[in-house]
Amino acid sequence: MRWLFYPLAIALETTGFTVGLAAVYSTLALAPDLVADPRLTQMATATDMDTLYLLDQAVEAELAAMEPPRFTQDYAALRPYYDLSQVAYQIEQRLTQEQTAEADYDRAQQLAAQAIATRSQGSEDDQTLQQEAFLWDAALTQLDQIPEESLLAAAAAEKELEYLAGAEGVSRQVATAGSEFLAEIAADTGRPEAIRITLCHLSGVCRDWQGDIPPASPASLIKLPIAVALMDKVTRENIDLDTEIYVEPYNWTENAQGAKIFVDRTYSLREVMVRMIKESNNIATNQLVDYIGWDDLNQILRDRGFPNTTVNTKLAGDSTLPSVNRNSGGGPNTMTANEVTEMMRQVYTFEHPGDEEILDALVGQYDWDFGYRAVTSLRSDRVAWIGEKTGQNSKVIGSTLAVKIDDQRYFLTV
Repeated sequence: MRWLFYPLAIALETTGFTVGLAAVYSTLALAPDLVADPRLTQMATATDMDTLYLLDQAVEAELAAMEPPRFTQDYAALRPYYDLSQVAYQIEQRLTQEQTAEADYDRAQQLAAQAIATRSQGSEDDQTLQQEAFLWDAALTQLDQIPEESLLAAAAAEKELEYLAGAEGVSRQVATAGSEFLAEIAADTGRPEAIRITLCHLSGVCRDWQGDIPPASPASLIKLPIAVALMDKVTRENIDLDTEIYVEPYNWTENAQGAKIFVDRTYSLREVMVRMIKESNNIATNQLVDYIGWDDLNQILRDRGFPNTTVNTKLAGDSTLPSVNRNSGGGPNTMTANEVTEMMRQVYTFEHPGDEEILDALVGQYDWDFGYRAVTSLRSDRVAWIGEKTGQNSKVIGSTLAVKIDDQRYFLTV
């Protein structure tokens, strides 16, 4: 739109570049608030494309009818042309935005129709399901590009709900079809109903056997979400991990032999968190529960997308529970294999500030009886153990671990 630069051209032609440029900047600075222009108000309140097209044509016609004075230093005389050209520019920008949104919306509908056609073939082999899943995701991506202020925003939001239902349905089918090997592994134990398995690639592609069903207890696996919540708190509140905290005597309980956190002493937050993970320290865990607080702890986990992971009671060793603030009144601790595996994946992709601190603790895990032993027993140079958190009590034995196979990383919870 060359007329946008016409005032600048006139200014430069008159008294030279320096004077002209300064004058134009002065003109721009003195320009009225264009938001108050009635044509822009009409643009903002338009409910259809026809209104925008008519408005654009009217402003273009008005611009064409104007004849700006040439070779003048009366910049006030140029202001009407500048103002109108700015109005025209904003209307054109809005039209372009709406045309792009319309194209995105139409493309989303085409992709959704292809997804439905793929399903109508009646085949449920992996390739067909993967193709349908790809098409639904592509349709949703197109809708996501439509701005909230677009005329098509409401229609796009409605379509998004429809397409999400289709995408989630086929995603479940893909996951189920790809998880058959885990069902066979669970069946081989003789007690498949008691087994929970989740396996995820670094990219977030996962397979599971009963991974969304909470086990009888998370045992010490609950310490990983407590570490996640702690790092969220210290990051948000700008707390230094070297800050020292006092370990209350009432948080005493039995610990594994060799544990290094004791009551009635002071330690840095970092050491308390690290020892909670590395040596599965129960006293450290109970003190961090007090430090974070029941409500904040569980709210952080919900906000992170882990609604089935709740911390409602402090931990006991062989028999002794803490004597103060021992539970939230909300029942037992809960967790699913799917959620704890996703926590591991997020930590190892450094998705949140402070994840590197948790990763360092996982790599230093002292308990090598479960995942570490299983990985090393493979005697393969292709497979390497790269971190783990274990848990065991009278109700459950479990582990969530990270492994590297060739150049790929996976996360497995059993």
